[in-house]
Amino acid sequence: MQTIANNSQYELSADPIRNRAFLTIKGFWRAEEVQDYLSDWEKTLNKLKPGFTLLTDAREMAIHPAEVRDLHKKAQEKIRQAGVKKVAELQKEKVSQMQLDGVSRESAMPKKNFNEQEEALKWLDE
Repeated sequence: MQTIANNSQYELSADPIRNRAFLTIKGFWRAEEVQDYLSDWEKTLNKLKPGFTLLTDAREMAIHPAEVRDLHKKAQEKIRQAGVKKVAELQKEKVSQMQLDGVSRESAMPKKNFNEQEEALKWLDE
């Protein structure tokens, strides 16, 4: 596992052996605090091959403002273009889930929501 970024807003890592990316979204984001988010995704995607999977842990996420929502959409477009096979998303807060589900629909992400990490990983391994 290779950690690409770990800050107060997110943690992003890649496991080239399992061909999987891991994203943990932490708290509330302001656009000026996540300026490296897209470049961190590019570094992560460069370590993976098409057909990779992604586990997103959004259990600590607070709802994000519109400009950050657009940033998520741009990141998801990069992820999709890089050849993501499927995305498992861990959710806790209904409002955050609704926001992320909306962005995922717009960017056509192959995503499924989960409450338990073990269940999500099992689905990604299928």
